[in-house]
Amino acid sequence: MNQLSAKIMEPVMPKDLPEKNFTDCFDPDEPYLEHALFKDTAIDLGDRRGVEFTEVRFQNVTFSEATVPQLYLRDVIFESCDFANVQFDEVTMKRVRFVNCRLIGTSMTEGVFEDVFFRECNLQMAALGFSKQKNVRYENCRLNEADFYTCKLNKVDFSECELSGINFTGTALKAIDISSCRFERISVTLEDLKGAVVSEEQALDFVVMLGLIIKK
Repeated sequence: MNQLSAKIMEPVMPKDLPEKNFTDCFDPDEPYLEHALFKDTAIDLGDRRGVEFTEVRFQNVTFSEATVPQLYLRDVIFESCDFANVQFDEVTMKRVRFVNCRLIGTSMTEGVFEDVFFRECNLQMAALGFSKQKNVRYENCRLNEADFYTCKLNKVDFSECELSGINFTGTALKAIDISSCRFERISVTLEDLKGAVVSEEQALDFVVMLGLIIKK
């Protein structure tokens, strides 16, 4: 397992959050919720801009295929939640954890991630292009065909992840460690790859992918 390049701050929240019914406490006209636990339910956020969750925990929650631009999350934990095909473009996340979540096709383009941890999540075909990520860790995640086009990554870790088909075009990978990850192909330029931390086997794979010829 890779050594963390930076310590990720944990979400800050009370130990005993009150369990609530989302429909009863969510006001579409003032879409802000704090200090709550939601579990074993389905949530429909509809098409709504600027929803905010602070010190909230979601367990086994399914989010419908909503369009929620400029979502704001601070001190939030998602456990075994389903976000498939949800549109969260321009999301802001601070001290957020995703554990065993399904984010297939989820769009978080132009998002700002700070102190965010994805563990054992499925992010296949997720769209994260143009995002800014600082102190972020992806651990045992499936990122096949995910889009990281033109992202700014600062102290971002990929540990034991599946990366086949991921798009890193336009994203500088200097000091980014992908040595423990698995992939057959990656979209990346030689310039973007400079300074990346890779295994010896991966280095040979990149030589082939970049069309270089090894002369013996």
